[in-house]
Amino acid sequence: MEAVQAGDRGRAVRALAAASAAAQETEPAYKLYEVNLSAQYESAPMSLGAMGEYLSDFETWLRSPKAE
Repeated sequence: MEAVQAGDRGRAVRALAAASAAAQETEPAYKLYEVNLSAQYESAPMSLGAMGEYLSDFETWLRSPKAE
């Protein structure tokens, strides 16, 4: 934004290219995070702290017999 305001076209184009490149890496990086988080939950849910405990309790609730 500063480059645009200053009228520095070259710097603005480079900043836009860098932002575009970073955005393209976001989805693969998130997928890697998701896979690793799932693997960690599978091996040791409590290693995720309170969130692991919450997810473990939720999983137990989902598998419990339904009350009719």
